Amino acid sequence: MGFRLSGALVAALVLAVVGTARVSAQVVGTPSAAEAAQTSGLIPIDPDVRQGVLPNGLRYVVLANPRPDGAASLRLLIKAGSFEEADDERGIAHFLEHMAFNGTRNFPEGTLQARFADAGIAFGRDQNARTSGFATVYTLDVNAADDARLDLAFDWLSDVADGLDFDPEAIEREKGVVLAERDGRLGPAWDYQQRYQAFIAPGLRGPARPAIGEVEDIRRIDAARLTRFRNLWYRPDNAVLVVVGDLDEAAIVARIEAAFGGWRATGEGGVRAAAGTPDLSRPLDVMVAAERQQGTGISLCRVQPYVRQGPDSFSRREFYIARSMWLSIANRRLARLAQGDNPPLVNASFSTSGWLRESAYTCLTVAPRSDQRWREALDAAVDELHRLEAHGVRPDEIERNVLAQQKSSAEAVANAGTRFSSALANALLSSEGGHEVDGAGFVSPAESLRIYDLIAPRMTPERVNAAFRADWSGSEPLIAVTMPAPPTDRAVRGAWRAADRRRAPPPSTAPAGEAWAYADFGPASAVASREEIAEPGFVRLVFANGVVMNFKSVAFTRDSIQISVRFGDGVRELDPADQNPARFAAQFFAVGGLGRHSYMEMTDLFPGRRYQQSLALWSDTFVMRGSTRPADLELQLQMLAAAFADPGFRSDFDSVRATNVANLYRQLRTDPGFIASESLLTAVQPGSPRALPARETVLSWDQAAFRRILSPALSGAPLEVTVVGDVDEATAVRLVGATFGALPPRPPRDARRADAWFLRYPERVEPVLAEHEGSTERGLVTLTWPLFVGSPEQRREQRVLSLLRSVLNNRIRDEVREKLGASYAPSVSISLLDNADQGALQVSVETRPDQIAAVRAAVVEVAALIAAGDIDAAQLEAARRPALDAALTERETNTWWLQTLDGSSRDPRSLRDALDWTDQYRSLTVEEVRAAAARWLSTPPIVVEVRPKVVPVVAPVTR
Repeated sequence: MGFRLSGALVAALVLAVVGTARVSAQVVGTPSAAEAAQTSGLIPIDPDVRQGVLPNGLRYVVLANPRPDGAASLRLLIKAGSFEEADDERGIAHFLEHMAFNGTRNFPEGTLQARFADAGIAFGRDQNARTSGFATVYTLDVNAADDARLDLAFDWLSDVADGLDFDPEAIEREKGVVLAERDGRLGPAWDYQQRYQAFIAPGLRGPARPAIGEVEDIRRIDAARLTRFRNLWYRPDNAVLVVVGDLDEAAIVARIEAAFGGWRATGEGGVRAAAGTPDLSRPLDVMVAAERQQGTGISLCRVQPYVRQGPDSFSRREFYIARSMWLSIANRRLARLAQGDNPPLVNASFSTSGWLRESAYTCLTVAPRSDQRWREALDAAVDELHRLEAHGVRPDEIERNVLAQQKSSAEAVANAGTRFSSALANALLSSEGGHEVDGAGFVSPAESLRIYDLIAPRMTPERVNAAFRADWSGSEPLIAVTMPAPPTDRAVRGAWRAADRRRAPPPSTAPAGEAWAYADFGPASAVASREEIAEPGFVRLVFANGVVMNFKSVAFTRDSIQISVRFGDGVRELDPADQNPARFAAQFFAVGGLGRHSYMEMTDLFPGRRYQQSLALWSDTFVMRGSTRPADLELQLQMLAAAFADPGFRSDFDSVRATNVANLYRQLRTDPGFIASESLLTAVQPGSPRALPARETVLSWDQAAFRRILSPALSGAPLEVTVVGDVDEATAVRLVGATFGALPPRPPRDARRADAWFLRYPERVEPVLAEHEGSTERGLVTLTWPLFVGSPEQRREQRVLSLLRSVLNNRIRDEVREKLGASYAPSVSISLLDNADQGALQVSVETRPDQIAAVRAAVVEVAALIAAGDIDAAQLEAARRPALDAALTERETNTWWLQTLDGSSRDPRSLRDALDWTDQYRSLTVEEVRAAAARWLSTPPIVVEVRPKVVPVVAPVTR
């Protein structure tokens, strides 16, 4: 509980760096006649894919894949979505999708989720659906695809095709669910997006039809309208079924024929709606918006008609490769511009997008460093635009991108045999596209790399520059400016015209090369001890300098290695006043660079190399992590070790951080969930050091403060390194020994403070009423039952409570979503960390403000029934089975091994926790869950209700 810095904040600051080693490659020049002959025509689908069409017109796509073992993924695509809706039925495609979970021919209302849960298939996680402009997709992932589960899956999907039940009472209840889902999206961001779409795409059909629909149209939906839409579009010749898994293809085809062969269309099919066209004659236009709760920004877009690229072909791939090339080059230049001396902008970027099959846009977006410097920011970004227009891209920039893609594609080839069926099913689905929206194609990774290598020589500066000029054409710019007190549209027009008249700056130059400063840490340590730990099966080594290394060689994901380094005592060693700055420091640590290299300098030094660095603050430790491949393991370990030996704490990104913090504070006030969390924390422990500080306080934190807080642990705490992945032990020992093993010895330390702050609940807390500044249609209620402070001695009780959470979640979803229709996604969570915050079980329900009281009463009633013992064996298994089935594939991932081994030297009990949880979970009884419910749910919960802030209406002044 308390303020948590969103990862999105950091994502806005840091470039996604993809690069490759510098290998010899021909990336410019004219392709030979032989190459040209190989790069003409369409690209056929992967021959391992089995395709067919039933006599009724249903297309099916089947692919055998062994990972996960015994699992299968199914996708049913209906090629219709919101674009085909009539003016008075906006939202009906999405509503029809909802009804597929309400009642069907083989699954009467109220039985679907229970039957799937009993089969280990969790609603939301394994069974879901989505609706977009031209598609409605139903998804099923079956972890153990035996005959009974496959029967269940095919029965439901065939019901979706032609067996839906449109019960009038169920329809009325579902309206509340859909409206609650829509309400959850409302707020300043939604409001602005609607105005922006109306400005940039007037008259187009797609933007006027978001899949969620319009309130008045949703309310008029009835069985007749649903039946009409289904008959028009839910037809076998308008559908595709995708099945991927560890299955016999012939047997699956037989199942498809049996389940879907009797599907017959009813009446005439739908006529596709006509696409609109953008007005290319539209002159320069400007929209200014006073957005008090949104970030400051400038967007310049040029619009063109949507142009189909056709099915997968060499020409199509060349088109998109050239586009991605200029975008990557231009955006890297803009990122470097934002890191200059006192830059006027914090970030800027180009992007391309489209409104389905109607229009295409190329946009330049700019985030000024401050509202007052918006003109400077615009000038700086437009200067880079002019530089690209006048001088184009450089050959070395193309080389960097080609090599990066080649390296990435080579990784995909290495990992081809380890892909999960769910990912392959999604990729096959993407290859289908939508009506007049072309699919991406589906070929093997090896074939994709071969195709790229044939196209790469065509990526000359002339070809990439031509792609840029084609994309940056069309209409005159459409400019949108948002800030709390925006300039006038006349001022924006003048600023653009002045910027557009500026002379192009000189050509860009390649950054100067320099040597990597952290290639040598001194003499490597010898291994002082080596121990083989039979269960679960890994090696633990200790180097002479005291560094501990847990090691496991696995190849679940080929060409991939994950690394974790634990050190220090985390929150336990911090002054309470330093908890929040420490969280900020951890989030911004990577962009602080190293002592001898800035963050951007490292990206220049190692284009295309794969490395990663993240730092997290936990209750009892700090954790630094990296992810790489065998070819880059040495570099990755050097970077991680350098972060301990010579951290940078550079101020390069301070201006970016300050601007994003200011934007974050504007937005948080509109988020009911954040307001609920902060209000509960304030009520439970007033003056908590974890509460969100004043914005001025956060802005006062700088890299010097971050250095003061983090340096003691970075420089002095013992290190436990865990390496898991596609690498042999000898290599891992050699490289860890040369980096972490070469650091000075670090004696044991206990930096835990007696006054370290953790959350504790008082005996009683009065209900809390709070207000948010977002949409007037959004409300939220949370009910929190305090638990205990976790410890290994109470592990079984913690697992009982975890199972109780699942039971409660299922019951509340049935009551609040299905019966009341008052919320889209009520949730139940549990927090129980060892020796940290006091645990809690919390129900959170977002609903309309006028339904808060009813929702609160319903949750209290459900909790009271469960506390009184109203839990049976069927409910227990419906909660337990999906978790156990998901565990079937967990050990086949690098992530499971990293999480299991990480920290196991510091806390050997963690191994046992990871190994015995499934057996213990199976052994939990109804009596234990009932006892836990009686113990913990019998007391009144802490209630927080969040409603929209009432803004007083000021009467107009009459004269």
